[in-house]
Amino acid sequence: MSKEIAGSPLAPCLPRWPMGVYARTMFLSMARIQAATLQSMLRCQIETLTFVEGRSKQHLKFWEELLAADYARDGFDLYCSFWRNTLRDYSDEADRMAEIGNELAAEMVKRTRVEQEVLTNEVATQMVM
Repeated sequence: MSKEIAGSPLAPCLPRWPMGVYARTMFLSMARIQAATLQSMLRCQIETLTFVEGRSKQHLKFWEELLAADYARDGFDLYCSFWRNTLRDYSDEADRMAEIGNELAAEMVKRTRVEQEVLTNEVATQMVM
């Protein structure tokens, strides 16, 4: 470190360890984890928007059938079946989102474990040299 950098208030307060290789590995690891997180978030958003699209179409269909019904009894049957299907769909979607969350968490644990092993091996290699 030059005297200008060492005297700067912005200079890190860390000891002078050889951080180049470790920092590069750490930053690449963080970038991969952030990319995986973004991919997971986009996957969840796609699932959610697909569900909302399907529910909106079913809601529109319900109103069209309700307006076309001739008798009050038909309207009541349509109303009851609509809400039964709606609750079932929301329950199924909550189950699907929980499954996706479990898959994503398991994948993130695997990625973190691999990243940790790579970093540990590199540190051990540098310590031996």
